[in-house]
Order: sequence, then C-alpha cells, then structure tokens
Amino acid sequence: MSADDVIQPWPRRPARLASAVIDTLVDRIVSGEFPQGAALPIEPMLAETFGVSRPVVREAIKALETMRLVQAKQGQGTRILPVNEWDLVNPIVLAAVVRHDSELAILDELVGVRRSLEAQMAREAATRLTPEDRALIEERMGDLDQKIDDPQGYAVADVAFHDAILAASGNRLGRAIINRLTEEAYRSLRYIGEPTQHDREISNIAHRAIRDAVFSGDPDLAAERMNAHILEAWERRRPPGNVPGPSKT
Repeated sequence: MSADDVIQPWPRRPARLASAVIDTLVDRIVSGEFPQGAALPIEPMLAETFGVSRPVVREAIKALETMRLVQAKQGQGTRILPVNEWDLVNPIVLAAVVRHDSELAILDELVGVRRSLEAQMAREAATRLTPEDRALIEERMGDLDQKIDDPQGYAVADVAFHDAILAASGNRLGRAIINRLTEEAYRSLRYIGEPTQHDREISNIAHRAIRDAVFSGDPDLAAERMNAHILEAWERRRPPGNVPGPSKT
C-alpha cells in the first residue's frame, strides 16, 4: 500500500495548520501507514487533502527532513527514510514512536539509556558534591517522603530528585539528554505505570540509598545503586509486552 492510498483529511480543520500537518504526517510515518521507502504524496495532493496552502505543506516537509523522517531529492520526490535514520531524540518523533510501539522496545531502550547515563552521573555527583548540591538533594528527598501517599505528587518529586542528582554531576549535556528523553516518556501511561503505595515505598528506599552513596563520596556504590534502582523500578511497572525488558548485565 502506498502513502497515496491511505492519506485521509482531518475531520475538523485545526487552528495551527503547519504544526497539525507535521503531527499528522509524523504519526502516519511512525505508524507505518506511510511505509519506509515509499514516496510521500506530492505537495498539491497534501495541500488539497489537508485544506492548506502549498507553503504550509513545504514547511511541514522541511520539518520532517529535520527530523530525518524523509529525504527530498530533486526530480525524485520525497521518500520516507528507514527507521534507523530517524531522530528519536526529537520530542515529536519520540512521542509518536512511544505511542505506536506495542512491544515497548523503545521504552526498554530508553530505560537502558537512563541506566547508563544516570549511573555515570551519580558516580560523578559523588566525586564533586558541593554543599549546595547536598542541600538540594536532601530537600528533594524530603519532598519524596512527604508525597509518599500522593501518587501524582510523588511522581513529580521523583523526577525532581533524579534531576538534583543529574545537576550535582555537573554534566550539562547528560542532564539535557535525560530530561529531553524522559519528558515525552512520562506522558505515556505505559512508561509511568500505576505504582502502588508499596511500589512508592520500595522506590523511596532506593532513593535514600542513592542519596547516602552520593553523600558518602562513594562513586562506585552511587553508580551501582542508581543503575539497580532504574532497572528494578521499570521491571515493577513494565506492562506485559512481546519483548524482554532491558538486560541486567
């Protein structure tokens, strides 16, 4: 089936046309409605289908090129690139991939990235902790304790605690990568799950152990505890899927 066969207009015209065209095309590419290697419909067809001007369509296609979803070649039209070339760090692309990944493979990969980066950054935090870092981490730990009975509040405090460790590492690029990746993932119920009170209590024990390792200045222990916490937390909340979770090695 070609992209021309499956494209459908919107049921109602959206307010922000270029963004809406981009979101719709990204979703259809990621879902496989527009297969990899297929040609994207030509500009006049897209303009007519979506009820927008050709400049709006061109803007959308340029955005798709920036996301590495398509490639336009003179005289050959615009073709959809293989998935291994997509910019998965782009929040629009990542959100669509998470949404359509029924086997949870992308979330398993995201957890693997978090384990590697956050363990290393916990290691760095343990070696360069400042009094200000210590105070912020302690404050975030207190927030976790206070929100233990509040699922939504605890989720916010959880993110803030991890970010305090990332900030203490001094690794600005690593912190930016983690925050960008997890921002979209945390919008997915399949990623955050529905933790119970018991889950939050177990998580809090792990957070306290990470804090203690960082405060003691033991980089190896801090890295080990962060790595174990991220893996075990994902294993507790990961919904059933057709692929195994991240390796423990």
